[in-house]
Amino acid sequence: MNKKIVAVLGGSGFLGSHIVDQLDKEGYSVRILDIKACDFHKDKHEIFIADILDRDALHECIKGCDYVYNFAGIADIKEASNNPIATIEKNTLGATYAMQESVDSKVKKFLYASSMYVYSSYGSFYRSSKQCAEEIISSYSEEYGIEYVMLRYGTLYGPRSQRWNSMRKYIYQLMSTGVVDYIGTGEEIREYIHVKDAACLSVKVLNNNYVNCGLNITGSQVMHSIEMLKMIGEILNKDIKINLINDDPDHNHYVTTPYRYTPKPALKISPSEFVDIGHGILEMIEEMDKERKNL
Repeated sequence: MNKKIVAVLGGSGFLGSHIVDQLDKEGYSVRILDIKACDFHKDKHEIFIADILDRDALHECIKGCDYVYNFAGIADIKEASNNPIATIEKNTLGATYAMQESVDSKVKKFLYASSMYVYSSYGSFYRSSKQCAEEIISSYSEEYGIEYVMLRYGTLYGPRSQRWNSMRKYIYQLMSTGVVDYIGTGEEIREYIHVKDAACLSVKVLNNNYVNCGLNITGSQVMHSIEMLKMIGEILNKDIKINLINDDPDHNHYVTTPYRYTPKPALKISPSEFVDIGHGILEMIEEMDKERKNL
């Protein structure tokens, strides 16, 4: 039997690289397109070092594929706020190019990494770029019949995370100084999901049970931010100081929930078995400690 071929756009990144790992485990043939190489997948897959706006590279990566995941683009809300044109180009126009190539190549299903912020009035240009991309993808489906799934992720954490990842930032500050500056009251609520759990769920949705829908992929471990920070301190086994800064200068983050009234129906899926958040934090601490020692 021929292996199903999957293109992972942004496959060298935080979530994308874990998706590639999970696809490997489940026997798919994987192609990766990213602006940088990935140490985790050297010599294992066909890799295209290119920007998502490079239509020739997109064509070569996607042609002949059964499925396409799009994780490419700008995911940092602060970066998106500071660079609106680049955000719209990468997140919206890039998704449009990828969708067009998928239609031309008769891809069976297009899976788009969106965000829970599409429900919100927060998130600045990051939110609006994702909302716009979702509308475009839906229109492509209506016009050409290609199937899609919008993957709207909650608060991700785990190994390989970016420097701006919230959990990584807090661990880094507490490891380095024992002091963390937290913007907010500490009562903010987040549904944390380990990146490996998110990857498993993201590959699960390739089956035919999920067609032309939005999926909220969130964790089962709901915590206030202050609880999460104290847990990091306990795992580090050190006294910590938490400076609560009760004003978000960018006003881009929700407090308790991202939801505002909006006609965007979606299913919610969470892992029935999952990485415990304490173990996940310990894993990140060990990874970051190795990085510091290798500097």
